[in-house]
Amino acid sequence: MSTCIERIQNIFSQVLYRDVQSPQADLFETGLLDSMGLVELLFNLEQQFGFQPDINNLDFDQFRSIESIANLVESSGAGQNS
Repeated sequence: MSTCIERIQNIFSQVLYRDVQSPQADLFETGLLDSMGLVELLFNLEQQFGFQPDINNLDFDQFRSIESIANLVESSGAGQNS
């Protein structure tokens, strides 16, 4: 498991207080992520990784699972030095 996935899982468990069973679990379908949770997640991704998505072009499918969030963060180049 990648470090990025582990760090995002820590955000879910320690900040959002959500127990995500698998990095592939659908966060919206399972109710683990809603609009308020997404805002808090984005804030924490910026704090942890320096990740700043383009809010105007936000694709919710990129936030569907911890694995897809990690792919998005890694592909943006954020957090490579943290």
